[in-house]
Amino acid sequence: MRKLIYLVILITAIAVLIFFAVSWYNSRQSLPRVIRIAGGRSDGLYYPVAQQLAKSLSKLTGQSVHVIETNGSEANLDLLSKGKAELGFIQTVSSTPQGILGIAPLFEEPMHLLVRKDKGIRSVSDLVGKRVTFGPLGSGSRQNALTMVDHYQVPLKNLHDTKKYFGAIATDPNIDAALFTTGWMNPTLEQLFQRNDLELVGISDAEGFAASHPWFVATTIPRGLYSGNPPVPTESIETVAVTALLVARADASDRLVRDALAALFETDLRASFPTALTAKAAKNYDATVMHPSVASYHDPTAAINRLAKTMEVIGKSKEALLGVITIFLLVWGWARRRRERATVAADQIQKQKLDDFIGETLEVELQQMEVTKPEELRPFLRRLTMIKQEALRELTSEKVRGDQLFAIGCICVLREQEG
Repeated sequence: MRKLIYLVILITAIAVLIFFAVSWYNSRQSLPRVIRIAGGRSDGLYYPVAQQLAKSLSKLTGQSVHVIETNGSEANLDLLSKGKAELGFIQTVSSTPQGILGIAPLFEEPMHLLVRKDKGIRSVSDLVGKRVTFGPLGSGSRQNALTMVDHYQVPLKNLHDTKKYFGAIATDPNIDAALFTTGWMNPTLEQLFQRNDLELVGISDAEGFAASHPWFVATTIPRGLYSGNPPVPTESIETVAVTALLVARADASDRLVRDALAALFETDLRASFPTALTAKAAKNYDATVMHPSVASYHDPTAAINRLAKTMEVIGKSKEALLGVITIFLLVWGWARRRRERATVAADQIQKQKLDDFIGETLEVELQQMEVTKPEELRPFLRRLTMIKQEALRELTSEKVRGDQLFAIGCICVLREQEG
């Protein structure tokens, strides 16, 4: 009976484990009822890209997809970490925050040093004493700009930081320069280059700066990239760039990641944003910061390899489970046998006591056989009663109590009492 109970408990435990494993797997494949994308400012580049992505993703999944306007990377990461957004755009600044994983690199965002022509600014070092904007609080562009200012050892106390979006240089004549990172197709940037009082200044030692700050890469803004008269820039300019990255929480479902990738690379997104990276370029991005499902999207064989590894782990887990079950059964069998031996030994002791009580009873009977007077029989009766009471106290084993010898002994005592 006990063996059956243990078997039922074991089967129930395995069933519960399977249930939770299936539930966990299914939860990773589900999509939220509403997919929220943390974008950026409506007059920046992230927001229109996020809108295009939302349109494609909604068409692909049939889900409702909303774009949230924010100040930029820092605000987007905050929304993701608090569960108020499922996807978000960030600029790569240092390492990817804990709990956040990449889905796809979107496009390069070069560092732009945009200055007024009459201010004599030819490098970052010349910003000392000038009124500059590094971008609003909470933006990745601001973090990158401050990294560059620190690299060139320009004390913030020696300049005036307006904390405004770089587009403010068009409306605020007191702003001398703007240092910011953004994609080449930013509509605000294109409008600024229609003005004749602004110009781009390069980063002369871009490769050295990138070597010191590995999330930057050296790049070039080609001559005539932006339309104008004359074209902007008039000569190719060296600078550095970061990467715009679509990210999600580390616990994002595999389906959400795959659908987001399909919306990026299997639609006409690049028709609207030509500088967006291709799937081939995205495949070669740093895999250490990417969601595990990204590799299987770009390389189906990776999924097969992962499945093989999973099956191997399951196989090993099965062997381990069988080992645990075997050990459990061996220990349980050993404990049961030990308990049975202890019970048998205790019963033997009880039977020996029973034999002793019966021997005492027979001895009393033999002594009173020649006695005929009732007064002389009373001591023998009292002796038999005491033997009986002592036997009932000490013989606690049910097995011994059911023994025929015990029953016969009790009957003998009763007969003596009746006699």
